[in-house]
Amino acid sequence: MRYFVIALVTLATLSGIAFGVVDSVQQSRTKTYVTWESLEPDSWASAWLINRHIDPEAHIEIRPSGDALVDGIAFGVPKAQYKRTADQSTFQSLLTLVEDSDPTLHRMGELLATIETTAWYAGSDPLVNSVERHFRSMQDRHGRAYVPVGCYGEFFDTLYTELANDTEPNSLDQSLSQAIQKQGCKTAPALVQRVGARRVAELPIDQVLSEIATEKDVVFVDTREPAEYAKSHIPGAINIPMRDLTPNVYDRLKQADRVISYCVKDFRGYEVARLMLENGVTGAAVMKPHGLSGWKASGLPINEAGMSEQLASQQLSLCAKDRNVCGLN
Repeated sequence: MRYFVIALVTLATLSGIAFGVVDSVQQSRTKTYVTWESLEPDSWASAWLINRHIDPEAHIEIRPSGDALVDGIAFGVPKAQYKRTADQSTFQSLLTLVEDSDPTLHRMGELLATIETTAWYAGSDPLVNSVERHFRSMQDRHGRAYVPVGCYGEFFDTLYTELANDTEPNSLDQSLSQAIQKQGCKTAPALVQRVGARRVAELPIDQVLSEIATEKDVVFVDTREPAEYAKSHIPGAINIPMRDLTPNVYDRLKQADRVISYCVKDFRGYEVARLMLENGVTGAAVMKPHGLSGWKASGLPINEAGMSEQLASQQLSLCAKDRNVCGLN
């Protein structure tokens, strides 16, 4: 059996809560914000923040991951002034552009930062769990790569209103659920560049383990930042940021029987899997439960800082062949 992890970086992105038609005169006076495609709540919330609270006249564009972003104010991507770091979300970095201090926006920033950096349901704040659960539910309802732009706008409009009213967790659950069920957002401009894109398979972790146990060539793709990857990852990891990705790497991935991409909870993992499919990696998929969080919750081996890579890989191999080794049934 041969398996390894390739880490890609698909940093925040998405956008355009309202695109609108801009004539040439107006466009010359309008700021343009640009970012890459993403499925992360931090990315969509950042676009919402620009549109609702920073510059309602701004033109926001989402572009294919990896494109040069030289003709606008970049956010949520490497080398951008406004981006996610180990200490803050992209949303929080953009708050410096908000003229008046707004405690509700700062609360939203805290929630988003926690979602992006903690394990599933690991936080003590029930609002974090509610926001993440409903955000994922919205994506699942429409198809993760096909959510109408307006749905994201309505989602964060509702979240902002409820937080401003100091809503209790149960009431927030109801409000977000109702926002997701609304039909109005479906009439907003769709993500037209994704029309016809292949959907990403979500495989039970048990199936992934079975493929490893039967000596299939399983490749794990870790999409997180190098610093996150260094702290812990699925055994056998090789760290390759997306900016270093080349056609040769895609060709290498094409040789595998299965390619599993992941992040903490698979917002980035899913997006990377979709990109791999578009580049001919037909075995690309994600796991369920999602991401490294789901992997850890399942009791599977993790290579943490200082651990022997060979030993961690042996543990995973044994676990795949005999679930009792990991305490799995």
